[in-house]
Amino acid sequence: MASVVRRTLRCSRAERAEIRERAAALGMPVSGYLVACALHEDAGGTRGNEPRLVLSEEQQRTLYERVEEMDRVRRALGESLSGTELSVFGAIAFIQRAIQSRRSGP
Repeated sequence: MASVVRRTLRCSRAERAEIRERAAALGMPVSGYLVACALHEDAGGTRGNEPRLVLSEEQQRTLYERVEEMDRVRRALGESLSGTELSVFGAIAFIQRAIQSRRSGP
C-alpha cells in the first residue's frame, strides 16, 4: 500500500460545511473529494455556476446511442399502424378519449 501523507486545510466554517456537503453529495470522503478537486479541475463540483461535465468519451458515446434509439422508437410510435391511418400515439389518444367519455357518460 502506498504511504499516506496528512495535510492540514485552513478554511472558514462556511467553506468547511460546503466542502463536506459537496463530498457527501458525491458519496466521497472529504479527503478523497479534496484530492480529486486538486488533481482534476472538473472533479467534484462546479466552478462558478457552470455545470459539471464529467462523462468519459465512452459514456458520451453510449448516451448518444441511447438517445438515438429513443428517437427511433419515438418515430416508430408516430408511424401509421399496418392497415390503418392511426399511429400508436393516435390509438392511445383514441383509447384515452373513449375512457374519458365512459367516465363522464350516462
